[in-house]
Amino acid sequence: MGIVTGYPLGFIFFCLLLGAAYAFILYFRTQKDDIPVWLHRAMTLFRFLSVSIIAFLLLSPLVRKQTEITEKPLIILAQDNSLSILLSPDSGYYRTEYPNQLKEFADNLRKKFEVAELSFGEKTSAGVSISFSEKQTDISALFEEVNNRYANRNIGALILASDGIYNKGSNPFYAAEKTRFPVFTVAMGDTMLARDLILKKITCNKTVFLGDKFPVEILLEADKCAGEKAEVQIKKGEDVLFSRPVQFGAERDFKKISLTLEAKQKGLQRFSVTVHPVTGESSVLNNNQDFYVDVSDTRQKIAILYQSPHPDVFAVKQALESSARFEVETFKLDAFDQPPARYSVIILDQLPSVAGYSNLSRITGSPASLLYILGTETSLDAFNALKTGLSITSNKTNFTETLPAVNEDFSLFTLDKDLSDVLKNVPPLLSPFGTYQHSPAADILLFQKIGNIRSSQPQVLFFQSQERKTGIIAGENLWKWRLSDYQQKGDHKAFDDLINKMVQFLSVKGDKGFFKVNVSNRFMENENVEIGAEVFNESYELINRDDVNITITDEKGNKYPFVLGKTERGYYLNAGNFPPGNYAYQASVKTGKNLYSKKGEFVIIPLNLEALNTVADHNLLFRIAKSHNGEMFYPRELEKLEKKIRAREDIRPVFYTTKRFTDLAGNVWLFLIILALLAGEWFMRKRSGAY
Repeated sequence: MGIVTGYPLGFIFFCLLLGAAYAFILYFRTQKDDIPVWLHRAMTLFRFLSVSIIAFLLLSPLVRKQTEITEKPLIILAQDNSLSILLSPDSGYYRTEYPNQLKEFADNLRKKFEVAELSFGEKTSAGVSISFSEKQTDISALFEEVNNRYANRNIGALILASDGIYNKGSNPFYAAEKTRFPVFTVAMGDTMLARDLILKKITCNKTVFLGDKFPVEILLEADKCAGEKAEVQIKKGEDVLFSRPVQFGAERDFKKISLTLEAKQKGLQRFSVTVHPVTGESSVLNNNQDFYVDVSDTRQKIAILYQSPHPDVFAVKQALESSARFEVETFKLDAFDQPPARYSVIILDQLPSVAGYSNLSRITGSPASLLYILGTETSLDAFNALKTGLSITSNKTNFTETLPAVNEDFSLFTLDKDLSDVLKNVPPLLSPFGTYQHSPAADILLFQKIGNIRSSQPQVLFFQSQERKTGIIAGENLWKWRLSDYQQKGDHKAFDDLINKMVQFLSVKGDKGFFKVNVSNRFMENENVEIGAEVFNESYELINRDDVNITITDEKGNKYPFVLGKTERGYYLNAGNFPPGNYAYQASVKTGKNLYSKKGEFVIIPLNLEALNTVADHNLLFRIAKSHNGEMFYPRELEKLEKKIRAREDIRPVFYTTKRFTDLAGNVWLFLIILALLAGEWFMRKRSGAY
């Protein structure tokens, strides 16, 4: 500790001199003989000290306190809590002995180190949980959590106890690259192949149409089942739709079964696949799997019209044909002889055209939704005359290259993250150059960006009216976006999704009902069931003054009633997790004299990822430890691991020195001392009766 001021130390001498001068003038120049000498000296001393201290406080002195802090090394103990741990032959050991050994190991480390405990599976959480119940394993998220949560800490080591199996997130080896401290791994599970039949994967279309035959592909893995035969069955309810025996030849064999099923009922249909177990299987949890197919009885008809052939027509057609929802036809404008009303959406490529558009009025006057693609062949004057909601004014027919900039406030449909990433690197569209004026009711999906400057002019936008929905793409060369998507991602998925979502929005006719319930028809087992609702009054204005009740019913008839919470514009409910199975719901609301209700269904799909791969990946754990100056141990070697960590010279405490300054003028004890000096002096003076 020490005392410092902003003035030279010599000023302290002047403070003492001031106190001495004050005491001398007060007592020695007016000294009286009837006061005892000791009392006279005491009063002089008290006055000297009090005045000197007060004068010193005028120098704004600070108390400097220097403290040394010792930070122990932090040992992070991360335990894998996923189900795959219990699917190994040592499951009994992990249930009974291992939890006690791990607790003793952590307690021993705490004698010398600070220990932080984490559990990970589907997500990372504080504390060690050894229930081994998580349905997914994300090891990469663990490294991200550790680096974020314990940044700038004296981390001695990370101890990763896992079987090395991950089925969510990125490769842990690369996720650990940012880690700058030793990593020790505890290799759990078993690397030996057990006798097991695994229903590895089922591939099929998620959406088909009533009466269609759709393909199903089943991938089987057989470990140590050479010479065995198993039967594969597909059931819908109690009806067996498919059955086939499969013969396995190698010690590790893979079989692919291809078949077709017929969509005979509309709605969300559940199919069950079963591989009958062979004798001595280590686990039968991975012998069963369900898949769901949404059977629709309506396919949207889409027409693409053009005046002159263009690559954009083919790109849009290919994108739409990637989805089973649409049936796409292309026509030259003059050859289009179909009734426009039979189509949900009509796409007009560079129409109205400068080359002519005589057959266009019956299309723009129909109830079909329209999607305009503007380009160099578009007649802007004729387009403006259609009063679509967008007007482009230009003195000359000029065009400029524009890049897309996503409107973060767009809410008509959601964009996947992959699409947003792709759009950052696509080539520009060739857009009409001029002044864009659009209706305030426009929903802008993409703005035009010229170079690195984002403008307020729209590149893709939508309008909704009582008559129809309208979409406008202000630019040609969409085919370049599709090629760029393939170049970046290796497929056309992002571009196809963009076109599909745009057309899907335009094709959906507005629901003019006064009560709407929004809920997905399928959820994974680890997802929360989220439900939204909207209520409208007779003027079709959103209201939420009345309670919306919903009852969810499972397959056994159990009912779960809820009341939706009120939001700014509607209603919302997070009903939490439900066990796998089929569920029906009925929602109702009474507003005024009217009672509205909606019915629907959804399915909870079980997560069985942990059972699909039960062979521990100790090689991954070894590589992670080796690349981060650590070692790999086995669960029964925790005592050896403890000694290794204690012996590491690079895992040691860190010493910090901190300095803290406190204003001495605010010190309570110093105030009491001054008060005591002045009070004591006053008391002695009054008692002597001389001053």
